[in-house]
Parts: sequence; C-alpha cells; structure tokens
Amino acid sequence: MSKSNERFVCKLPHIDVDEKKPIEYDGPTAGNILETMLYKDKMCSYLVDVYWTYQVCHGRYVIQFHEDKMISGKVSRTEFYLGNFDVALTASTNEQLKPQTRRIENEDYPYYSVTYNHGTTCDVTGKPRVTDVVYICVEKVQHKILSVTEVSSCHYEIIIMTDLLCRHPEYQLSEKKDHKILCWNEDAKDEQEAKPRTLQRLDDFHDSTFRREYSIDEGEQGEHVEQEEDNIIDSKEFERIREIQNSGFFLSGEKSIVFRFKTKESLANNPTVVHHTVNRILTGEDCIVGGTGWWKYEFCYGKQIIQYHEDANGQRADILLGVFDEVLHKEWVKLDPGRRGAIKESDQIRQLNIIYTKGDICDETGAHRDVEVRIRCATADNSALAFSMHLTEPNTCQYVLTIASERFCEPLQYADDFGLIEITPIQSSSQIPSSLTREPMKVQEEEEEEDRREEEEEEEHEEAGDVEFRIHEDL
Repeated sequence: MSKSNERFVCKLPHIDVDEKKPIEYDGPTAGNILETMLYKDKMCSYLVDVYWTYQVCHGRYVIQFHEDKMISGKVSRTEFYLGNFDVALTASTNEQLKPQTRRIENEDYPYYSVTYNHGTTCDVTGKPRVTDVVYICVEKVQHKILSVTEVSSCHYEIIIMTDLLCRHPEYQLSEKKDHKILCWNEDAKDEQEAKPRTLQRLDDFHDSTFRREYSIDEGEQGEHVEQEEDNIIDSKEFERIREIQNSGFFLSGEKSIVFRFKTKESLANNPTVVHHTVNRILTGEDCIVGGTGWWKYEFCYGKQIIQYHEDANGQRADILLGVFDEVLHKEWVKLDPGRRGAIKESDQIRQLNIIYTKGDICDETGAHRDVEVRIRCATADNSALAFSMHLTEPNTCQYVLTIASERFCEPLQYADDFGLIEITPIQSSSQIPSSLTREPMKVQEEEEEEDRREEEEEEEHEEAGDVEFRIHEDL
C-alpha cells in the first residue's frame, strides 16, 4: 500500500543459488603469466604524484623519487628504494589454488600479491622498507598503477591494474545479474494510472523544470509550464522550496563581482551546483572522504583533517592531522606568497594552498602534525561533480593533501590573495545574485529600464552643458 492508499501486488524473482563449478584450467599460474610476459620484458609502471614519483619495475624493484632542477642546470634527485623483488619469497608464499579477494572501488577483486623487501632503511622503524605489489585483472589496461598507500610506517601497498592477469579465469571478475521486481497497481483503471501518483508528480516536476531551464521560447510554452507546476506543487511545498532558495550562503568578499570561470558550460558550473558546493562543502557541512588502504582521510573545509581506520565492528580510530587557523595560515602564506595562497594560471585561479596545523603530537618528531592542503580546479570530461583525493607524507608527520574537482573552478575565482574564500549568510532574497533568481524576461525589462534612465541622464547633462556654455558666452 502506498501513502496515497494505492494497492500494489509485487512478484519477487526466484533466484537460484549459483553453485560455482570448479574451473577447469591447466594453463600457466598467475605467477608464471607475470614472469613470462611482464618480468621478462623488464617493464616499469609510473605514478606521478604531487611531490613523489613512484616507479614499479616489475620483477626487479620499487622506488620513489623526486627531482629538483638547480640554477646551474643540474638535476638533484632524492630517491628511496621501497623494496626489491625476492623470487624465493614470491614462489613459496603466493601460489594458491583459489586467490583471495579484496574490496576495491565497490568490487571484490581476486588479486595476486608480490612482496618486494630489503628497501632503503626507514628512519622511523630502523628496518628496511617493504612494499606489497597487488595485481588485479582489469580488461584493456596495461600495467597501470591504481593507488599507492602507506599502510603503516615504511610499509607500502601498490595496486596494479593489468589485463595480463585476466588470462587466468580465477582472477576474472564474476558477472552480476540484475533481478527485476514486478509490481501491478490493482486500483489503476488504465496504463496512465499504473504509476504511483507521487512518482508521477515527481516525474512531471522534473520534466517541467527541465523545460523551464532549457527552453528558448518563453511564450506559450512558459505559460503552459507554469500551469503544470500549479497542479504539481502545493502551497506548502512552494514555500519550502522558496525558503531553501532564500537561505544558506553565497560567495562574497572583495571579488563578489567577478567574471566566471572561463570554460565551457558544464554541470559543475551550473548555478545550482555552485550553490550546493558553497553551502555544503565550503561551509564544512559535508566532509570529503578518500583513501583506499588501511587509513582513510576526512577533509572538512575550514575545520579539520582526520586520518582514521574503521574496523569491521564499526569502531573507529582517529588521528587529527590538522585544524584550520586563519591567523597561522596568513602568516604561513606571507613567508612564500608566490607558492602559497591563491595560485593563478592564465589570469584564473587554478589552485589554493592552505595550511592546517595543530594536529596530534607525532611520536617520532615530538611536534604537532600539519597538512598543506592543495585544492585544485581540475576540469573533467566525464565526472564533473566527482572529487579526487591523494595524501602524501614528504616528511615525517608533515603531509600534503591534494583535492581536485571541477566543482571548485567557479568558487576558486572568489578567493583573496591568501587563498581564502569569503561566504556570507543569505539574510533576504535581495542578497541572492539576481542572475540566479530573476526570470529572464524580468531581467531584460530591468536592463531596458536602466538603459532608458541612462539615456535620459545623458540628455539632461547635455542640455545643462548647452545652457552653461550659452551663459558663459553671453558673459
């Protein structure tokens, strides 16, 4: 029974439990596939991060390095071996009949893990660095690094996507089948009434909104849409929507009158999406969560950054990496204004560098943890609303967190020289930018009225000037 007292009869699908038959496979093992087709050709995979570049030379070694070009032209290189390939260790521990699986990006991937040990000695543990290189099957991808994670001090995990492993049937992803639930409306007189009334009203509302926002003709079609909305939205719902539009925050500050981000129109710079980004992300109401390994990271803009691990029971261990302090941040920017605060490229702000300090005390250094946050405007062709997050640790307990999204491109243009974006609560509808609230015809009428006033003022000035010239001539 629905809320509108509509009666439905639903038929649940009968799902047979698939008994997986053992796969008959007499081909090479996963280790042999990698050895003959990857290790033999001495192939390497790279991941270029904000500071470090990671290099996995399959079957040989794993290193991370950073290069600085000196004034003299020479290149200074800092590198650490994260591990070396051990044939005996790999052969003795990893050849299993049934591979283990792990959750990666909402999929259970069978994986093949290879341990690289005897890396450069770690300053924290005093032991050699170790890296687990985890191979997963991804079709049409040739040995690409998916992620690099430091699961514990100087113990790394690197996930490699490769189509070579797909040759082994045990490492292929199992196909998922969708099962439909069929429902019939017993009270429907015809096919038009079969859909629930609340769902039909929601569909009509979205259709009318789409036509209103994207239609070119504002004539008869606009009147028709308005009539439809009167039948769909009652007075309470209308007041609720208006209250949402007239509340929250908007971009302000010295750059409140600013040209928009110069790019093609996309979902990310739609006024509604920008308004949502301002009111949910820039207020710190919604936090951005990332990380695929043992540790995950929670970034709350203007508030704090937390590193945490959540076990199977839901128990969570938190480490505070840093909190935002405006005074300390401004002093930090003043030390190197060219590389901190708002970073411009082609007369547009493409990145904000912000410092978060006063984190938990680091056992190794005895000092507070801190994080340099780099918020990037990253235009994307496919996932315009998505966020990407990556955290590195160039120095012990000093981190660099990079967050990129096309949603940041428009708000970034309002940042001041310190990289701070000022937002102001909406007290009344008069504070909302008129371009987002007024109807197109209304805007046009107001602009024409303003043009007429300017013309009249110019005529008055001209007449006053003629009179003054004649008086002066008579004198």
